Amino acid sequence: MTKRDFFILILKVFGLFSVVTTLFSALPSNISLAMMDIDALLILWIVVAIFVVVGLFVVLIFKADKVVRLLKLDKGFDDEKIEIGNLKPTDIIKIGTFIIGGLMILNKTPAFLSHSLFAFKGDVIGLEYNSQDKFNWAVSGLNLIIGFLLLTNYDFVAKKLNTKKE
Repeated sequence: MTKRDFFILILKVFGLFSVVTTLFSALPSNISLAMMDIDALLILWIVVAIFVVVGLFVVLIFKADKVVRLLKLDKGFDDEKIEIGNLKPTDIIKIGTFIIGGLMILNKTPAFLSHSLFAFKGDVIGLEYNSQDKFNWAVSGLNLIIGFLLLTNYDFVAKKLNTKKE
C-alpha cells in the first residue's frame, strides 16, 4: 500500500465517521431543539447543517484523492510504500498525528457550528451569550484550529515529538 492510498483510505474513514457522528448525535439534538421552539432560522440552520455534513461526506468520500493532493499529505515520508514491519517511530507518530487531527476536526465541528448559531441568534435577539457558552465556543474553535494544524503539519509534529534519532 502506498502512502497516498493510505491517506485516501483514512480520509474515507473520516467521511464515514462524520456521517455517523452527525446522524446519531448532532442531527437528533438539533431536531429536538427545533421541536421545542419552531423558528424559521432554526429550520434554516438544520438544513444548512445537513448540507455541510453531506458536503463534507462527498468531499471526503468521493474527492479524497484531491484532498490528499491539495494538502500534500503524502509528502514528507522517506519511502513510498507502507510496510507494517518496517514502520519507523517517526512514521507511526506521523500517522497518529494525522488521525488525531482529523478526529479533532470531526468531533468539534458540530459543536462549533452550534455555538456560532446560538451566539449569532443571541446577538440578533439581544440576549447575552453567557461566559460558559463563550468559553465552550472558544474551546471548540481552538480544537478545530489545532486539529487542522495537526492534520496539515504532521511531519513537523512528528520530527518534534520523536526523541530517538533514526
